[in-house]
Amino acid sequence: MAGVDYVGLGAGYDGINTTPVGLEDVSKYPELFAELLKDPSWSLQDLKKLAGLNLLRVLRRVEQVREELAGEKPSEEIIPIHDIDTRWPCRYKFSSLDHART
Repeated sequence: MAGVDYVGLGAGYDGINTTPVGLEDVSKYPELFAELLKDPSWSLQDLKKLAGLNLLRVLRRVEQVREELAGEKPSEEIIPIHDIDTRWPCRYKFSSLDHART
């Protein structure tokens, strides 16, 4: 659903009860990439994004926003429960400045 520009592999196997067959731990990632290289729908650039380029892009953007917000204090205003999606535990409002960045 998200697409190749928005996905990445992680190494957090704690907190899950089962793993996919063949991906029991991160030592299997080379085998995963070898298989994906055989699939013509995955380009080498796509695999680089999956392996870490997407994460690096996000981290660079986080650093940019950090610089843009330097000196601003975070909002501590509580969002009324009826104004939020109850699936999310966070109830703090973001400023309109933050919404413009997302």
